[in-house]
Amino acid sequence: MNKSRLAVLLVALLAAALAVTACGKKTPPKEALQKAWAASMEMKSFTFDGSLAIDELELPPSAQNEAVLPYLGMIENTSLSIRGAYTRDPLKLEAILKLTIPGDLAVSFEVPLIWANDKVYAKIPAIPMLPLGDAAGKFVEIDPAGLAEGEGAALPAFNVEVQRKLAGEALGIVFSHLDEEHFFREVKKEDVPGLPGDLKADRFIKFSIAQDNFDAFMQAFAENIMPEIIDLLLASEDYRSELQLTEEELKRAKEELAAKDPESLRNELEALKQNLTVHEISVTSAIKGDKLVYQKLKASFEAAEDGETTKIGFSFDIRYDNINKDVKFEHEIPEDALTMEELLQSLFSAFAS
Repeated sequence: MNKSRLAVLLVALLAAALAVTACGKKTPPKEALQKAWAASMEMKSFTFDGSLAIDELELPPSAQNEAVLPYLGMIENTSLSIRGAYTRDPLKLEAILKLTIPGDLAVSFEVPLIWANDKVYAKIPAIPMLPLGDAAGKFVEIDPAGLAEGEGAALPAFNVEVQRKLAGEALGIVFSHLDEEHFFREVKKEDVPGLPGDLKADRFIKFSIAQDNFDAFMQAFAENIMPEIIDLLLASEDYRSELQLTEEELKRAKEELAAKDPESLRNELEALKQNLTVHEISVTSAIKGDKLVYQKLKASFEAAEDGETTKIGFSFDIRYDNINKDVKFEHEIPEDALTMEELLQSLFSAFAS
């Protein structure tokens, strides 16, 4: 075999070895989650379905009186679900909230919400024993800009695209300052309770905060994450407007953070730990291809005050389907929606009768 043929063969073998290595190399959990978040921010359409559950609610003895106790069980067993659809062009978001309250006077109702054309449309539910007059079952149109102009006061804005972009950039900052070893890990499908039976995913990545890494998280939050998020907000008028924050407020907050030395931050952290025990704050994300298809948030913590403890635990899960496909909305933008004035008149008439 001559030298040229040998060289070609060696190059081919080397290329094949590199290809096999590249195919077998798995993206680390933190990087995989970052890429999935970034890709999901670019989704042009999707449907979603989620639910919130109260896993634990324990009030201190001083708060457990006869007026409160009957409602504790009801709150723990109350279920809240959300479903809907989103399209970027034309921009429309539909979210249908369903609240189910158990008990002797069990009640269940839905509240459809639609964001489109810089306006919000909310359907007034028909709730038994609650006099809503002619407004029950009808949509009301809410124009934040118009109301603010009429009342001379700014109202909280909700721009779907701005919110999604802000969330993506803020999470990018958070991830950049948390190390993979202590905050991110890959888990098996069977280790994620409550998964939908038909969910298909390639990987499950869990981000978690607990007592063992709480100090590291709070230090990173105070020293790096919060200052950079403030800079992010200062650089964007859209973000500030969305959160109803002024430049002066943000600059003052940044100066206060910068004025704190490491010792004072440690003292504040120790004081916080005396009153707050974080058992778990975690988000488990299911990734299919390069996009998020399911997420489960779980939180459990205790707060102490005056020698008494309050325990709270809850979980929220949401799945995404029909990504970048044609999606169907359950409600069209209503053409006969009530104005805010008409809604108030209807409610006044109902309560007065």
